[in-house]
Amino acid sequence: DVTIYWVVQSGKEDDVIENLLNKYESLSDHIQVVKKNPDVFPTFAQQYTDETVTNNSLIVECGDRSRYISYNDIYIQEADIYSYSYNTSFDGEGAITSAIDYVTAEELPQLYLLEGHGEAELPTEFAGQLEKENIETVSLSLLSEGSVPEEADCVMIYAPESDISTEEKDILADYVAGGGKLLVCAGPTEEDGILENLYGLLADYGVTASEGIVVEGDSGHYAFQTPYLLMPDMAESDITSPLIADNYYVLMPISLGLTVG
Repeated sequence: DVTIYWVVQSGKEDDVIENLLNKYESLSDHIQVVKKNPDVFPTFAQQYTDETVTNNSLIVECGDRSRYISYNDIYIQEADIYSYSYNTSFDGEGAITSAIDYVTAEELPQLYLLEGHGEAELPTEFAGQLEKENIETVSLSLLSEGSVPEEADCVMIYAPESDISTEEKDILADYVAGGGKLLVCAGPTEEDGILENLYGLLADYGVTASEGIVVEGDSGHYAFQTPYLLMPDMAESDITSPLIADNYYVLMPISLGLTVG
């Protein structure tokens, strides 16, 4: 059974949110919507979140698990750099459905983030999407763990500044050989240049990392008169077709070359 608490002042209910909540409640006997007026229950939301709770926000709860959905997560504003204004989109269904999946799931996918090599923080948008997909992130230090935990569904290495050790390389190679998943997002570094051990993991798949950065000779495929700010062509797919139709471009600054063979 799931309870959706609607934190809203009397008379200030958002009609679109109300209509959506009514649909959720009518379609399942296991979903109940409960209004909580912050004027009457001023401290109610504090047990669920440390954030400042805005009017027309939601709290989805099932058992011991809950998720706070801010009004700003329902009505999402994105800056339009061309018109110097903001575009607003409605993602109420996406936010609520994600929260229901989160609070009712028996187990959540575990994404382990390798640390100890100057890895960067995940970008805010990417981290937010992981949360929406109900993927939990856990820090992993192979120096202290000695192996990849069995509950890891994937290990991610994001923007390291230094190379992994030979021992760490062997641990990760064994993990992948045993069916584990490894996601590496890395490129040139200021200190070590080529990360030999990390990129050595790619050798088993016929991929070799090249030293230096990729420089484009065709001015039609780099941006702002900067040959290392690559602007590649996009191939047609279900994902890219809408971007191509709206004349979007992909920018890849300071890219590392890969040789596949």
